[in-house]
Amino acid sequence: MKKLYLYIMAGMLSLTSCNDWLDVEPKTSIPADKQFESEYGFKDAMTGVYLKLTTTQLYARNLTYGYLDELAGIYEDHSVANESQRENIYHYTNEAQGQIDGIYLAVYNTLANINNLLANLETNRDVLTTPGYYETMKGEALGLRAFLHFDLLRLYGPIYAENPNGEAIPYRTTFDSEATPVLPASEVVKKILDDLLEAHRILAESDPCDFFTNRDSYTSDIDSKDLFLVDRQFRMNLYAVKAMLARVYCYKGDAESRALAVQYAREVIDATDYFTLYTQQENSNYNSVRYREQIFGISVYDLGNLLESNNMGMGSDLRSNIRYVIPAEWYNSFYDSGTEGTSDWRTLNCMYGTLTDVNGAFRYSLKYNQSLLATNADGRDAIPLIRLPEMYYIIAECADDPQTSADALNEVRFARGISYDFEINTDGYDQPYATGEDPTQTKRVNLIMHELRKEYLAEGQLFYYLKAHHFKTFEGCMFADGMKPEHYQWVLPDNETLFGNNTK
Repeated sequence: MKKLYLYIMAGMLSLTSCNDWLDVEPKTSIPADKQFESEYGFKDAMTGVYLKLTTTQLYARNLTYGYLDELAGIYEDHSVANESQRENIYHYTNEAQGQIDGIYLAVYNTLANINNLLANLETNRDVLTTPGYYETMKGEALGLRAFLHFDLLRLYGPIYAENPNGEAIPYRTTFDSEATPVLPASEVVKKILDDLLEAHRILAESDPCDFFTNRDSYTSDIDSKDLFLVDRQFRMNLYAVKAMLARVYCYKGDAESRALAVQYAREVIDATDYFTLYTQQENSNYNSVRYREQIFGISVYDLGNLLESNNMGMGSDLRSNIRYVIPAEWYNSFYDSGTEGTSDWRTLNCMYGTLTDVNGAFRYSLKYNQSLLATNADGRDAIPLIRLPEMYYIIAECADDPQTSADALNEVRFARGISYDFEINTDGYDQPYATGEDPTQTKRVNLIMHELRKEYLAEGQLFYYLKAHHFKTFEGCMFADGMKPEHYQWVLPDNETLFGNNTK
């Protein structure tokens, strides 16, 4: 643990140049002590934070289509020989330790950059003379700090509904080497909400809310825009903060919080000038990532080649070592093939590829297939981190009224082409669901899981839902005796914490 701690701190505190800190391409020549002496330096630093999210260690693989969806039982890794080896992904103190330690380090390194930026926004505020720059950067940085801590909490913290006061993670708000204690999950939630509410207050007054700019247009309107403040779907914008508030209040789960989750989710849904659900007709032009539903996401340079190098199996490549494959029988169960799934356009051939070999028949996601997006610039190189359907699922989870909940689920289902003949009803809605994948859960909880998996396959969201409700079993579960809390809770490095109180 000591070597781990010294390594990352050395990387963050010996800042000899901008690229040492940001570690991004192309390299710049701004010395660290000059970084925040100009608006350009601030903009470069802000951009660098977002670029740190685009590594395969974080949201360009592990925390989206990769490791998290493996943990959620979506894939049968075609490169692994047997079931016992597949279970290694849950062995957080041995085989999987390097994986989760690497994620932990990468997130806290990014948080260090955010906190350095926030500190300099105050000490060098007079540098930012362009109206709105200070406020927008500060709101974004606070929102990102909350966003990253929340993902860490959901991974390394306890199952919140069962143990809200269990030890979770540190909440890092300063750029220094001072020890930061590991906090109970409930205290981390409070700090996340504090940051989000402050970000909301700031961005409500300063966010230009300029989404989906057509950069290929050479109109005078484009020429007159500040390109640092456009394409807000790739920045922690006002509606991303509202969506995060909905997420966190839903996670917190008490009656007051559920009501607030519904409130913020509706505010995002009601922003129809910016976001709207894709329908069958709109999908005819092909957009598997449903780009115009993206509230917040990352843009990954050369995403197509990155996916191929990670055996994601995009395009026509049908190698037998495609890593992220779904057995055909699981896929048919996921999408209700032969019944309501017949008209679901998420199952079209442009959405999934097929692999058949001596091991059987498999499907693999084409959600990020760059070759099919080549003729439609919308969504190219994009990996969404928050999308509009989640707001409907949050309402479905948090609404007290069963009909309101079912209506929210049905709205997404109908938009995806499922027939009105298969409308979800509220019979026994909040009672144990004998035919659900986990019969100990209610019909509501089982149905939301089933719908969320269809919509968010290859986006990394399912694991968080399974953990929040402690699903004992589900399609693709690797454990005959069910998922235990230790399968859901990642282990902090050396059972301590980076920047933590190492005196325990």
